Amino acid sequence: MSIKKKNRAEKKNSPHFNAVDALIVILAIIAVVGVYFRYNILDFLSSSRNNEEYVVSFSIENIRYTTPNYINVGDNVYLSSDGELLGVLMSESENQGALNITPASEFFTDSSGKVVEAFYPSENSRVDAKGRMLCEGVYDSEGGFSVSGKTHLAPGQTLSVYTEKVTFSIVITEIEIYEE
Repeated sequence: MSIKKKNRAEKKNSPHFNAVDALIVILAIIAVVGVYFRYNILDFLSSSRNNEEYVVSFSIENIRYTTPNYINVGDNVYLSSDGELLGVLMSESENQGALNITPASEFFTDSSGKVVEAFYPSENSRVDAKGRMLCEGVYDSEGGFSVSGKTHLAPGQTLSVYTEKVTFSIVITEIEIYEE
């Protein structure tokens, strides 16, 4: 066999990349992107689309009497465990702060026999407080409430949370739909 015929035979046996091969590669890429889109992006969009606003009521026990000075209406509340946004603090009425503290009082009789009412908290005393925050979430099929589809909340649950200025623990007391 001559050298020219041998070169032609080698060219016929070597693989060629043509339009059909390019089409197969493109279809494979589209299939992978489609599967990713279906299982990740659509699930994310549908879970956030079903979110509603809820008011989560909570109590805080045994905090310093000055701590409520650092907790304000409109502050973002984050979970200490992973930094996820839990909600935004709100008040029960327009002229009220983020936390409701009922000062304790006690009656004493002074040296002249006059009854005097002393209010607490006094310096270095500790108080309990109640508050509310606006959260976005959904009730799931098992009856639990999920914030952003991730964190499950239920009455009686204790969570460690923080704002920009202070860290504290809350006990969830009630979850109800937000009505303006």
